[in-house]
Amino acid sequence: MRFTSGARLGAYALTAALTLSGCGVLGGTGGSGDRRASVAAAAETVADLGAVVATRDVQITKSRNLYSVRVELYELRRRDGFVTVNVRMTRTDQGTGNNDWQVGDTFEGDTISLTFAGVTLVDRKNRKRYLVARVDPNTTLDGRDSQYLASSGLSKVFVKPGQSIALYATFGAPPDDVTAVDVVIPQVPVFENVPLG
Repeated sequence: MRFTSGARLGAYALTAALTLSGCGVLGGTGGSGDRRASVAAAAETVADLGAVVATRDVQITKSRNLYSVRVELYELRRRDGFVTVNVRMTRTDQGTGNNDWQVGDTFEGDTISLTFAGVTLVDRKNRKRYLVARVDPNTTLDGRDSQYLASSGLSKVFVKPGQSIALYATFGAPPDDVTAVDVVIPQVPVFENVPLG
């Protein structure tokens, strides 16, 4: 998919805004007023995502550790020719010692990146699989991972017990007559027949 320079700029702005919102959801103690403002902005962003349409409680294996995680999938909506998958992941295990979950490449799938770009949409009606949208890698400033329109920089995201993170992945929208898709996230059971508005 080729983007015009205006669409590319809009995609960068969307990516930056959602990435910053996702990072701000981690919370924590202390911090500056800017950090509190980021958390408030992230809370508003999460509220704008609509209703949670499905939940999965999963066990995620990473670096020989097992983490219990609740995955909440927000409603899917078409917007300007795109669909964005938004999830909130909350670590539900008690953890022991310094056992933070480093998200890193947990959800890279076949993409080989430290992003949430391993997510796919499956259109059963037309028998198509949709991959995360990308921009021309030669125009990205931050290297290979920034070519995906998905949460990135996940090697720097560490999740403690009880903490939540918000992740997103953006796709070219299926045809208008497609009213439901399957959402496939690596290490998470498939969310089947998710309504697509």
